[in-house]
Amino acid sequence: MRKIAALLLALALLLSFPLTAEAFSHKVMADGLRLRSGPGTSFEIITTLYEGQELDVIEKREGWAKVRVDNLEGWVFAEFLACLTRLAVDAEFLRVRSEPSLDAEIIDQAPYGTILSVLEERDGWCKVIYHDQVGWMKSEYLVEPSKIDSSLLAETKPTAVKFVTVDVLNVRSGPGTDFEKLGTISGGTLVTVLKEENEWSLIDFEGQEAWVFNEYLADTDLESIIEAVGSSPAPGTISQLSVPETNASSSGSLVVQVAEKCLGVPYVWGGASPEEGFDCSGFVKYVFGELGISLPHGADAISNYGTPTDFENLRPGDVIFFQNTYRYGVSHLGIWAGNSTFIHAPEPGSVVCYEELKGFYLSHYWGARRLIP
Repeated sequence: MRKIAALLLALALLLSFPLTAEAFSHKVMADGLRLRSGPGTSFEIITTLYEGQELDVIEKREGWAKVRVDNLEGWVFAEFLACLTRLAVDAEFLRVRSEPSLDAEIIDQAPYGTILSVLEERDGWCKVIYHDQVGWMKSEYLVEPSKIDSSLLAETKPTAVKFVTVDVLNVRSGPGTDFEKLGTISGGTLVTVLKEENEWSLIDFEGQEAWVFNEYLADTDLESIIEAVGSSPAPGTISQLSVPETNASSSGSLVVQVAEKCLGVPYVWGGASPEEGFDCSGFVKYVFGELGISLPHGADAISNYGTPTDFENLRPGDVIFFQNTYRYGVSHLGIWAGNSTFIHAPEPGSVVCYEELKGFYLSHYWGARRLIP
């Protein structure tokens, strides 16, 4: 009899506690949602959450949800939470746009395998969160994360291209002022950052690894440079303010003519012919191959060919490069056509086309090379 009573008491105690749900990934649907110490408005406010912020729900009780976010646990009103779907990018890269349209502004680009939180799906587009921004991606290139081939991830060494903001920057053999000085870099120079360690950056300096002080480097988008140095970049460093006039040449015009024959060919990751399709570097490789110039497949590799060309002196047929578009470093390229335009293979789901050098592309411009005199 006592055993039965004990079992009934244990069962009663168990049922008196709320059942704990499995942790799910959710998003906050209202800006300024209060995280409280208990399930009610009388409990202390721990912090406030912003719209789109992600969290895990670990328990629900009478219209309230116990959540875990940024190493904090607390309670929020469950009405202002929504479940998240997670999908991964199944293309070399995929653009994030401000609206669900190919004509909409490009906000960012995500590389293959990036896992995204999907807020909404509409007419072939997914509304996603990426780099703390909300935008739209083509849903046909988003798949379950389990379908991503991990062997294709992280094929390139993570690097960043940055801008020197002081007149002379000392380069040292180690991350500190007590290390040997190897040389100097002039203000306005672009440097490749291999990694950051505390207040120092490991860079590629004249073919070897060396260190510089982080404080004197800035990101290479135009706004960061102006903020760092107080003015627009000088000519010959990063000229991103005005698009040059056309400087014609017969050989350059021939490059453009070959490129124009490829207009309308679909974008295909890894493609390098009109029959199979083109990615950005495969398109450039094919065009110059038709003119007897052999190039590798890859934007970063092609950026080592030819002669560097100042932005002000661009002419049709020059190859122009873009950095930090969907990964660090040189990551995209096209063929300059003059009159503020270039021809390129832009993105999955698109075709080879003309593009105006402005907005997203102008802010990510890296440099140009002339392959044909």
